[in-house]
Amino acid sequence: MSALLARPEARVVVVDVLRHVDLEPGPGAGPWIRAAVGTLALTGASTALVLGTQGALWYLFGAPILAGLRGFLRARQQSPLGHRVAMRIEPWGFVLDPEGTEEVLPWPRISSLRHNTVILSEQSTVDMFFVEVDGEAHRAVCPVSAPLAVLPVVLPGYVAAAKRPVALDLDGAMSIEGTQATFAELLGRARRMLESPDGTTQLGMPAAGYRGVASRTPGHETASILRGALVGHRRAVDEGPLAAMLAAMLGTRELLREVLTLCMSPSPLVAAVGKAAALRLGAAPMQPGAVDEVLPFLPEDEVRAIERFAQGEDGG
Repeated sequence: MSALLARPEARVVVVDVLRHVDLEPGPGAGPWIRAAVGTLALTGASTALVLGTQGALWYLFGAPILAGLRGFLRARQQSPLGHRVAMRIEPWGFVLDPEGTEEVLPWPRISSLRHNTVILSEQSTVDMFFVEVDGEAHRAVCPVSAPLAVLPVVLPGYVAAAKRPVALDLDGAMSIEGTQATFAELLGRARRMLESPDGTTQLGMPAAGYRGVASRTPGHETASILRGALVGHRRAVDEGPLAAMLAAMLGTRELLREVLTLCMSPSPLVAAVGKAAALRLGAAPMQPGAVDEVLPFLPEDEVRAIERFAQGEDGG
């Protein structure tokens, strides 16, 4: 059993500005070409002056050297090393080349994330991001945005949240690695809890009737028990997804606000389950957003199963 933490941890939530941020590949060889052309032109002009004065103005050769150095340093800043590629930032990671081959990078796959603010011209300043995966750096740019600039700082928290083990019960006795958890397994656990005497007792629900049929009527303490699992982390495992599914299946609408906090989790599974549970509890569609927003970070068949759950189906 996962022990209770000395102090409950706040649930990590991705800032809303990270919904569908498109980044362009950014400058390519252009800055280097301009630096080279400028250096050559200034060198030619200096050479003509020096020859015209029979070498008296030899020190003018220093001008193209200094100007060229500045030009190439500026080119290095505007077009540094790294594979230029369009990107899209989502609450669950990056998508490289979203309109082409599309490579999905959940937060745990990203080994390094860097950010620079780059001046391209007097009228243009951009944020440049460097995403390193498997030893290869990719870069792209977007308009300057202060919230986006903190991404390298918050990345470790996003990675830890996405990898956090998902609880398969409300005691933390059973869990599965966050990146390996599946909706079908969670749904099966939720159904078994609602159908077993031990599960309903754990949820503070009325005992089964004389025919042994478990009731899906919440007890006086049910909402409080589920709220404790939804708000923050009491253990090293995340009980939130299972609690959100149970809240939806029991119709405990008073937990809608707590369920909505899961919708911007760095984990695509946790977020999708939160969206589905919130929709099933009657949230306005714009509050949690569509379940299929998590595509392509979850397999399509899993997303469709979660959408069916949002519509009231419990069959998996």
